[in-house]
Amino acid sequence: MDPMDPQKALLDIRRSLHELAQPLAAVTGIVDLMLMEQQEDSPYYEDIKTINERLEKILEILAHIQEIVQAVT
Repeated sequence: MDPMDPQKALLDIRRSLHELAQPLAAVTGIVDLMLMEQQEDSPYYEDIKTINERLEKILEILAHIQEIVQAVT
């Protein structure tokens, strides 16, 4: 098995990060709207808020990985 060229690997990682971040950002936007439409006393409010917070955390992690990749390219 041939080793992958490091620059190609970094490019693949950047593309993959983009492919992950795009749909997650779209879902986060939908969840944001759902959260705005809920009253705080709604039985779904806390669950939607938790989902929103976790999606935001995932997006932060992806952005941090992207910063690392950009720093080494």
